[in-house]
Amino acid sequence: MCASCSKTANNKGNIVFELSNDSLKVVYKNPFLCPAFTKVKNIKNGDESYVQSKPKETSLVMSFKKDHMDTTTILNTYKFTHYYGFYEANKQAYDTLFNYALPFSRGKQYKIIQGYNGDFTHNTNFSRYTLDFNLKIGDTINASRDGVVIKIIEQHNKQGTTKKYRPYGNHIIIYHKDNTFAQYVHLKQYGSLVKVGDSVKTNQPIALSGFTGLTTIPHLHFGVFKATTNGFVSIPILLDSIPGKKYTKNKIAVND
Repeated sequence: MCASCSKTANNKGNIVFELSNDSLKVVYKNPFLCPAFTKVKNIKNGDESYVQSKPKETSLVMSFKKDHMDTTTILNTYKFTHYYGFYEANKQAYDTLFNYALPFSRGKQYKIIQGYNGDFTHNTNFSRYTLDFNLKIGDTINASRDGVVIKIIEQHNKQGTTKKYRPYGNHIIIYHKDNTFAQYVHLKQYGSLVKVGDSVKTNQPIALSGFTGLTTIPHLHFGVFKATTNGFVSIPILLDSIPGKKYTKNKIAVND
C-alpha cells in the first residue's frame, strides 16, 4: 500500500524578480498546461492573498518601489507557494456525475487492496477518496478520462516503506476540463507512454505500472482531485458506473 504525492505545483521555483523603472516586481511563470495560482503568505502577520495564472502565463504577484524593498527582505517576509487549478475552485462546481473509466485495459480484472477511507494511508483529505489496484509491474495503465498531461515523473527506481521514499513515486497527472485532476502513481521507471502536453482519451494507454516510492507492494494508486487554497483534495467519483465507495478492500474490479 502507499502514500501518494504531488499535492502542490512546486514551491518558489518559478518566482523571479524583475526591475522595471523604479519598481521591483515579483513575477510567477506558470510552467504548466493548466491554470495555477500563487498563495502569498506574510510570514510576520499571517495574512494571505492569491494570484491566479492561466496556463503558461507569466503573472505579476507583487510590486514594490525598488528604493523601499529588496529581494532579501521580500523572501524573509513572504512565503510563495504554487498550486494547480483555480484558487476559488472550492467554490466552483465540477462534474460530480462524470463516469470515469477503470484505469486499466478491457478484459482485465484487479483486486482492490485499499479503498476509500483506508486506515493504512487513505485517511487524509488528500487521499481519502483514492483507490489502490493490485496491478503488477509492467501492467498497462489507461486514462480514466479525456484530458491533458501536465506532469510526468518517471526517472525513479527506488521503493521503500518509510517516508523518505515518498519523493521517488513515479506518477502522471492529467488535467480535466472541469478543473479536476487525476493522479496515477507508482509507475515503472521510464514507464510513461505519453509526454507532457499530450491530449489523451479515455481508455488510452498512458503508462506501465511499477513499484516506486512509498509503498509496500506493486500496485496502481489512483485518485481524482479538486483544487483548494491548500492544495489537492481527493473527491469521490463514479467509476465504471459504480460509486467509488463500493470499491472496498478485496473487491475485484472487472473491466469487461
